[in-house]
Amino acid sequence: MTPETLCMGCMCERDGTQVCPNCHYRHGSPPDTPLVLQPGTMLTNNYLVGKKLGQGGFGITYIGYDFSAKLRVAIKEYFPREISTRAGDGHTVSPISQAYRADLNYGLHKFEEEARAIAQFRNQPGIVSFLNFFQRNGTAYIVMGYVEGDTLQKYLLQRGNRISFEAALQILSHVMKALEDIHHVNLLHRDISPDNIYIERDGNVRLLDFGAARQAFGEQSRSLSVVLKPGYAPEEQYRTRGRQGPATDIYALGATFYRSITGRVPTESLDRLQNDDLIPPRAMGIQMPQRSETALLKALAVKAENRFQSALEFRNAITPISDSGRVLRVVGPRVLHKPGIVAALLVSFAITLGLNLAGNGYQVLEIFPLLAIFVLMLFMFQRMWKSIQNGHARMKPDKALAFCFIPIFNLYWSFPVMWGFAVDYNRYLDHQRLKHEKLPEGTFLAAAITYVATWILTPMARSLDFFSILIILNAIFLCIAVAKACDAVNALSAARIDQPPGPSDSSGPPAKVLLYGVAGQYQGQQLEIGQQPITIGRNPSRSNLVISSDEISGAHVKVWWDPSAVGIWIEDLDSTNGTFYRKVSSGSGGWTRLSGTTQLLPGDIFQLGAGKAVFEVMAGSMTHA
Repeated sequence: MTPETLCMGCMCERDGTQVCPNCHYRHGSPPDTPLVLQPGTMLTNNYLVGKKLGQGGFGITYIGYDFSAKLRVAIKEYFPREISTRAGDGHTVSPISQAYRADLNYGLHKFEEEARAIAQFRNQPGIVSFLNFFQRNGTAYIVMGYVEGDTLQKYLLQRGNRISFEAALQILSHVMKALEDIHHVNLLHRDISPDNIYIERDGNVRLLDFGAARQAFGEQSRSLSVVLKPGYAPEEQYRTRGRQGPATDIYALGATFYRSITGRVPTESLDRLQNDDLIPPRAMGIQMPQRSETALLKALAVKAENRFQSALEFRNAITPISDSGRVLRVVGPRVLHKPGIVAALLVSFAITLGLNLAGNGYQVLEIFPLLAIFVLMLFMFQRMWKSIQNGHARMKPDKALAFCFIPIFNLYWSFPVMWGFAVDYNRYLDHQRLKHEKLPEGTFLAAAITYVATWILTPMARSLDFFSILIILNAIFLCIAVAKACDAVNALSAARIDQPPGPSDSSGPPAKVLLYGVAGQYQGQQLEIGQQPITIGRNPSRSNLVISSDEISGAHVKVWWDPSAVGIWIEDLDSTNGTFYRKVSSGSGGWTRLSGTTQLLPGDIFQLGAGKAVFEVMAGSMTHA
């Protein structure tokens, strides 16, 4: 792979064609302005610059290719267009006049600060991923991970200029959580707006372009008309001595939310100082809960002291709950239909017995009902064993099935598969502190014994009566065991509707523990965690909470509440891409890969894979509503 073989539009191999078959970019197309770098430019002999992706007032972003890491990247170049130009060599950035030299250098210094700020959140959900920073050509470059998608601004335009409240909440809750992390380390973004929020094709949302350079240029040059974005900037950003803090970003985020659901940019904050004519969304016919509108208008308060003082407060207040006060219903994997399964077994045994009694001419047909019994039991074994996979079960579902196909050996295998399930199920209840009815281990042992006896003693049977007795005993014990197994699996998988939080005793463990969806398809929703474990994964037949992403394993992680503790336990189920957690108490912004089990307390968060699903642990009293 060389610069000559790559498409400058998408950085894929173009196979020598003039028009890329992947993105239809025409090789050799000139840039739309001489102020941007020519596609094909190499930086530091490692980064190939492609076409321009976007240009703002203070920077140009290009698609690029990192030959060391062999991956596509996004390269942001510091280029304040109001005071900069490109030299004759097509690379060097210089001020349009020497009067702006100091402004350009000061902004460059702040651009480097922006790079350091982004670097603190490497691989952080909701924030653009930082890869590298370097200075060249009289300016500087930030190398970031490349993701496919669109800005929120373009996303809105493609959907009639506005979206529903629910859609806006789903997108912007990602940004709220990112702001919580940013503000936690005493940083501000200062430039939140629809064109700095990026929606990836897989639904993830990332916050772009920290406004350090933009703000610095405003402080240095006082040319505020080219620094701030009307409608999104709060009044304190217009004042040279305006005190800025988390409420500054919350105003911009509120303005972005308002723009997303109404299609209108809020009135400029300075104009609202004298006459606040901001129209509430519901007055324009926008469908949204009253409490959510109240929260949005508070975020857009003109004075900083009247706004929310943290992104978490804003997120809590604007996220609605159902009218009944109930949180999200968690539906378990598809339950086993006990009447149907038991009836099928009884019919199969009855047909087998009938054919046997009918005489030699019909006994050859017994293979068909016996095959039906075999298939039904394979189905049962898979469901039975998958329901107790918490890392302590002595058998995996695929292993339980595999050995059933080995002749002769499968007779021995019936004991650990059938009787062993009852033993492990009861151990599982003890380990998880569940109060479900335990399985009668003797019944499961009898089912295994009669099954083995039927196969071993049948060739030695001298009368049809003896064989018939074996079939009847096998049918009785097997049907009882299967019925009990159905009840057991259904008890673990039973759906439940969680009731509203009740008063809690602050001196002891919380009355309940919740998971709050921070990122992914359950973002903005609350899940109550009880003593009954919840499995999170991609496969609907193996998981209670299903996440549609190829990066998530079929059964990825298991979560349950320990009533003797104040939080939850999580256990990674040998997932391919891992489970990662971050504890508030550690004071660290980094992620730790989960190995086995660990306890998480309210305020801690965990993510599946590379941030495809992120959840925060909350006590029952910490409602996001």
